[in-house]
Amino acid sequence: MLYHYTSLTGLIGVVSNKSIWASHCEFLNDSSEFHHALSFAKSYSGNIFMEDDYIAAFGWVVRDSLEKMKKHDVFVSSFSEKPDLLSQWRGYCPQGSGICIGFDDEKIRAFCENHGYKLEKCIYDTSAQEKRILKYLNECLEKCPKPQLTRDEYDALDAKGQVEQEIGYRALLETGEHKELADIALSEFCEKINETAPLMKDFGFHEEAEWRIISRNPSVKNEFRSSNSHIIPYIVLPILEEFKDCIKEIIIGPNPAKHRCKSSIEHLLKSNGFNNVDLKVSTIPFNSW
Repeated sequence: MLYHYTSLTGLIGVVSNKSIWASHCEFLNDSSEFHHALSFAKSYSGNIFMEDDYIAAFGWVVRDSLEKMKKHDVFVSSFSEKPDLLSQWRGYCPQGSGICIGFDDEKIRAFCENHGYKLEKCIYDTSAQEKRILKYLNECLEKCPKPQLTRDEYDALDAKGQVEQEIGYRALLETGEHKELADIALSEFCEKINETAPLMKDFGFHEEAEWRIISRNPSVKNEFRSSNSHIIPYIVLPILEEFKDCIKEIIIGPNPAKHRCKSSIEHLLKSNGFNNVDLKVSTIPFNSW
């Protein structure tokens, strides 16, 4: 199962509306996630430009493409592999009234396939993130037009000849007869960065073991909700309309009235026709009220 941490109000919304929300990632608590991935790509392309004169022009056009790249409108809904996790109760739930909803991951995946969304696991390991970006960069280099001289031929040139070769290669990529091929390779590279960015998170969050439903440039209507400081766009994902048995488990977080809370949730589930949901109470001895 995959677990979604929320509030009692959030639970009422999920059950009553038979749906969950996916929020625009630019307006989440950590809106720097996209820039986390982008910084790797910019750093590597910058290193090529500064350190490898033979393909410096390639490093330049990649960096220029990243600067001009239009970010996707990405909406995400977050889940965790881990139930009843203290850090999740503390970080994503109101004190004394947190709820953890356990969803059937196969039903979530089926819903995503039906609607063109993706269910993917976040990447926390820095080396794995770097390998992913370098893979995309090498694929882009492979598809881009190559310099007219081999590296050995370039190395054999004097300084003036090398400069002329560098200028010629840059013109080839930016304005020459092979510009179209270069543009295609660069566009594919930027598209992959756009797709990967919502999955890359700082290692400090690895305990969350997060999975995300990701919707890129959705065609469905945007809704809006308020936060403490701004408005957050979101879209509605009617998972429970298609798979009403998607909810398998509900865990009540640390709560000063856990037995009353459990009874109230039983009424909510029964009233909305949700049967066979395993209702539990957190075992964590945490008092936050």
